[in-house]
Amino acid sequence: MRTTRAGTISPDDRKVHVTQSVSTIFQFRAIDWGMENCELHVAVPPMDRPTTLALYRLNATVPVDISTLSFNVRPPRVAKIDNIVLGQDSLDWHRKLSCVMDDVLVFELACSEDEPSGSCDIEWWQAHKDTAPAVYMIQRSTA
Repeated sequence: MRTTRAGTISPDDRKVHVTQSVSTIFQFRAIDWGMENCELHVAVPPMDRPTTLALYRLNATVPVDISTLSFNVRPPRVAKIDNIVLGQDSLDWHRKLSCVMDDVLVFELACSEDEPSGSCDIEWWQAHKDTAPAVYMIQRSTA
């Protein structure tokens, strides 16, 4: 992580890890004026075994401080957006969201509560330029 005048820049490659006891938090900032239609994507290649992940919206209006982030201090969940079922086919799940300039959008990817204990174990490195496997946000014009 490094801080610039434009904001905090994450490393090019990020680890995504989800198990029964570990979740991954993603945060995005809507930065473009007039681009208030956001679309959240979760793109995953085929998996060896079916797994259901839960995607939650977290209550955060400012960026989460990742240097102090832990389960006990993470922003609270405000809504479950969807269960995302990973399986033998590639997946490009997406959901449209409203976003205004400078909005901070924070999400948590976790194992579904319906997933049998020990059966949820997903891990990948998200490369800066790849769109799969990845969780990413696209902003589109409101006009």
